[in-house]
Amino acid sequence: MISVLLPLKAINYMVIMSKVLLLLFIFLACACTSTHKIDSNVEFERLYAALKMEEILSSFGGEVNISPEKILSEILRDLPESQKRAFIESMPSTVMADPINVNAAKIIFKSKLTSLLTAQELKIAADFYSSNIGLKAHRAIIDAEIAVSESLN
Repeated sequence: MISVLLPLKAINYMVIMSKVLLLLFIFLACACTSTHKIDSNVEFERLYAALKMEEILSSFGGEVNISPEKILSEILRDLPESQKRAFIESMPSTVMADPINVNAAKIIFKSKLTSLLTAQELKIAADFYSSNIGLKAHRAIIDAEIAVSESLN
C-alpha cells in the first residue's frame, strides 16, 4: 500500500511544482516586459515639429503678435501667388483683423489636439506626418483646401 501511495505523492508534487514554476516564469516575464507609457506632450511636440509649425512661426523674427495674413503667407509660400491670395481672401475678416500671439496659438493648438487625440493617436499622427507620404499628404490637403476656396469664390 505504501509503495502505491509514494508514486502518487511524487506525481502530485511534480504537478504542483510544475505549476509553481510556470506561474513564476509568467510573473518574471511580465515583470521584465517594459510597458513604456506614451507621453502625449512628447508626441504633440513631435507632431508640431513634423507639421513645421515652429519653423513657420520662428520665421517671423521673434515677433510676439503676428498678423494672420503673414502666417498664412508663410505657410502657403510654395504656392502660386494667385492661389495664396485666393485662400487668404477667403478667410473671414474677423479672423484676419486680430493679430495672433504665437505662444498663445501654440498653447491653444496643443490643448485642442491633446483633448481630441490620445497619446497613441498623437504618436501615430507624428509618425505619419514625419514620413515622406505624410508630408506629401499634408501638402495635398492644403492644395485641395485652396482649390475649394477658389471654387467657392
